[in-house]
Amino acid sequence: MKTFFVILVLCTSLLSCSVLPEAEPADIYQLPPSTLTGAAAASVLSGLRIATPATADSIGGTRILAMVGDNSFQAYPDARWAAPVPQLWRDWLLNAFWQDGRVAGLSASTDGLQASVELRGMLRALHNEVGDSAGVALIQYDAQLVDTATRQILRARRFEAREPVAGTSAGQLVAALGIAADRIAVELIAWTLSEQ
Repeated sequence: MKTFFVILVLCTSLLSCSVLPEAEPADIYQLPPSTLTGAAAASVLSGLRIATPATADSIGGTRILAMVGDNSFQAYPDARWAAPVPQLWRDWLLNAFWQDGRVAGLSASTDGLQASVELRGMLRALHNEVGDSAGVALIQYDAQLVDTATRQILRARRFEAREPVAGTSAGQLVAALGIAADRIAVELIAWTLSEQ
């Protein structure tokens, strides 16, 4: 019995020790806030629900990615998004629509609130495309406007923006993605509110 107790204490001691180095702290990034300003027009749409977009598994996590010449992804070391990319994009779009001010009632699909129209889609890219230079920030979003009562697609369109990256750091990529996101937001909001 005494031998068993000694072995148990030794095993517990060994398990509490780790030979692995401690993980380096990562820099956590958000997309820069939209620079859109409030529109002068009154509310055009009474309710809009913004869905978390679908994404490929490769870009759906929290890693900040670059696509290199052989069409493979590499992650920026010690850098992460503050949330998984689909949620990050949805929340950024919500903020852009709030800043525009022409939708009276905005909600996320996770809120479970009623809205007459839902903006949903597929986020196909939110990364750096690296070629011979520091690269190009790319956002590609296939948007759909859906009537929530009938589940009918009212219209669909692909939005894409590219912005040169000023350097090789994750922070410089994030800044370029913020500029690209703003360009998409201008077009996306106008498209969403047209013919409403």
